[in-house]
Amino acid sequence: MTEQNHHQKEEFKSRLEAARRKKEEGSWDGRLKVEKAGAAGRAWRLSVEMIAALLVCGGFGWFLDKQFETKPILLLVFVVLGMCVGVYNAIKVGRDLNQDDLD
Repeated sequence: MTEQNHHQKEEFKSRLEAARRKKEEGSWDGRLKVEKAGAAGRAWRLSVEMIAALLVCGGFGWFLDKQFETKPILLLVFVVLGMCVGVYNAIKVGRDLNQDDLD
């Protein structure tokens, strides 16, 4: 009976390892897979990074303007901040994409 249990454990371990490999191959680990995305995918990701930062900061500035009744001042400040954050994020992502090309 011990031999049968050992065989079942080994079979279970091999099936578990195969399932883990299959899951890892199909998952996204938070970074853009360079081999699956071409130039259009890279450009799309960089533009989304910039637009998202601009919209989030602009929305936050608009909300603060509504709260403090300072109409265009905080909106303008946070839109400029959003542009800076968007460019910074695009540079950071671009650097990561280029690093993946070098590896």
